[in-house]
Parts: sequence; C-alpha cells; structure tokens
Amino acid sequence: MTALLMFGQAVLAGLFMGGLTSAFALHREMATASGIVLMISIVAAILARRLGQAPRWPIWATVGLLAFMSLLAFAGFRSLVALHVPLGVIMILLTAVLTMWVWRYVPTSAESAVSERDGVTFGSDEGAELPTSTLAR
Repeated sequence: MTALLMFGQAVLAGLFMGGLTSAFALHREMATASGIVLMISIVAAILARRLGQAPRWPIWATVGLLAFMSLLAFAGFRSLVALHVPLGVIMILLTAVLTMWVWRYVPTSAESAVSERDGVTFGSDEGAELPTSTLAR
C-alpha cells in the first residue's frame, strides 16, 4: 500500500509542477495518508517479529522510512523543491525495495526452529506449550 501511495505522490507532484494547481492539495493529503500507512506498517512489522515470522530489521527500516518522510514533509512545507523532489525519489526507491523484500520473503528453517524453541506454534493448539525463559532450561 505504501509503495502505491508513494507512486501516486510522484504522479501528483508531476501534475502540480506541470501546472495543474489542484494536484497540490491531493499531494498533501496523500502524504498524510502515506504517513498513517507507514505507522500501521511499523505495527505490522512488530507483530510479524513477535510472532516469530520475520527478522528484526524491517521494524527499523520502516521506522527509518517514517523518519525520512518527516524530513521530506519538512522540505515540502518549506517549499524547498530542490531538496523535496530528490528526497521524494529516494523515498520511492526505498519503499519499493522494502516492498519487494516483503513480497519475496519466505521464513527460513532457522527462523522456524527459533519459533519452535520459543514455544510459538501456528495452527492447532494441540501440543502447544508456553514459552519458557532460557535461564529456566
């Protein structure tokens, strides 16, 4: 979703710079929606990690994207077009890379072993055990 919003941002920016002044308000509103979707993505990355299905780095990558978006918004609100446009291109590229990783990600057997070791099971509740501390073992 974030990648689509970022692409839409580029389209609206191009329309605005091409003379369609009404695209500016849409660009601003879509930026707000993108920020909200990124915040939801952070929660999703945390949940994926907590359930033992994903590595930790996507959490920090998504937090970084949100921080980067704040810099992008600052440049936009200050009308620093020479900074805002290149930052927007970088933002789109970073979002596309993260999106491609998410689409292609398949948990490895090592991650499954960690889930099993920590007592996290998926599917039926039969044989499920509560996670125990590594110190208690």
